[in-house]
Amino acid sequence: MINRLLTHISVCRLPFAVSRSAFYVLLFSFCLLLYNCTGISLSQKINVSDGDWLEAGGAANQQNISYFNLQPPLDLKWSFDIDAGVGFSAIAVSDAVVLVNSLAGDLIAFDISGGGKLGKLNYLGRDAGTTPLINGNNVIFSFAGDRDYSLISYDLENGKNNWRIDLGFLQTSPIMHNGFVYAGSLDGIFFKVDAKTDSIMWKYDAKAQIHSTCAIDSDYAVFGADNGGIYCVNVTDGSLKWKTIAGGPVVATPLIFDNKVFVGSYDSCYYCLNLSDGVLVWKKNIHTKILGGSSLFNAQNVIFGGVDGNLNSLKASDGSSSWVVHTKGVIGSSPLCSGPNIYFTSYDFNIYCIEGSSGSQLWNYELEGKSRTSPVIWRDYLVVAADKVVYCFIKKPQG
Repeated sequence: MINRLLTHISVCRLPFAVSRSAFYVLLFSFCLLLYNCTGISLSQKINVSDGDWLEAGGAANQQNISYFNLQPPLDLKWSFDIDAGVGFSAIAVSDAVVLVNSLAGDLIAFDISGGGKLGKLNYLGRDAGTTPLINGNNVIFSFAGDRDYSLISYDLENGKNNWRIDLGFLQTSPIMHNGFVYAGSLDGIFFKVDAKTDSIMWKYDAKAQIHSTCAIDSDYAVFGADNGGIYCVNVTDGSLKWKTIAGGPVVATPLIFDNKVFVGSYDSCYYCLNLSDGVLVWKKNIHTKILGGSSLFNAQNVIFGGVDGNLNSLKASDGSSSWVVHTKGVIGSSPLCSGPNIYFTSYDFNIYCIEGSSGSQLWNYELEGKSRTSPVIWRDYLVVAADKVVYCFIKKPQG
């Protein structure tokens, strides 16, 4: 027990120096207040399988397509108040284990079937609004607000750190590609890190804050920056392949499909660029800022929301509009495609399911707060968050 607590204390470093006697007083306090800084240690290994949502966007290309076809209507299975807000993209699921990051710096694990809490890592108020990256029985997560560490690999089976490293404040989700992790920092540095050893392989200086989680395809990683730059770097050596300038900050996550890059900007335009050289293929002015990522529907349309509360469907080939769905709140998260349907959230307190070809509404559920979190589907379950509550829905029984 004491060794386990020491492990947790090393994870949740105290922000002040203490004497040996004071340390043991504090240790006793930790024994009494385990909820302040507990740990996660799973009884069985995670068996990763097809359809698990292992990272932001579901895959490195950020297409936000679920492996499962979940048809509405849905019933609420369980909900859990985690006492802290949840960011735009903060949920991962594998082998019936749900991992959620919070803006207070907690990583919380749930059993998806019943909502039972499996454990929590607490980082003393650090900002973790990003998606955990599940790498077998390890989880890699990024956060901001800590000047010592911002990227950590944690062993879920043994309940201890594998490694931790300081990359500056991170508000982008870690993305895995061929055994390496990629993330951009508020210092403007984009990193490639070895997932096993925490070795920094290379870094690229974008010279502007990076809020845009990257998309990766083949040898290229693409991300936006607050200076309006859309950058493409070679994942082998970190060299710049190309840079294109939008008319405003690019905080949205790009989507890569068919050797094209699709991404929105604060300048109210949605861009389609060639992956090979960054040349503009088309752009569409939707007259509102774009914060979130996109989803690829039926290999034909890109789906994304805007600050005006509209969800847009544009043809990937030429940017022409297929439909627009109106809500009463900001859409800041990425939508999720599931078979013929699209699930998405809005600040108007609702989660929606619409038919992807027409935009017709099929189902909605009013949550107890504004939802800015991208939904995730695992088998017959849909997991989402609104403000500080995590919700899990399940397909409604027939009859």
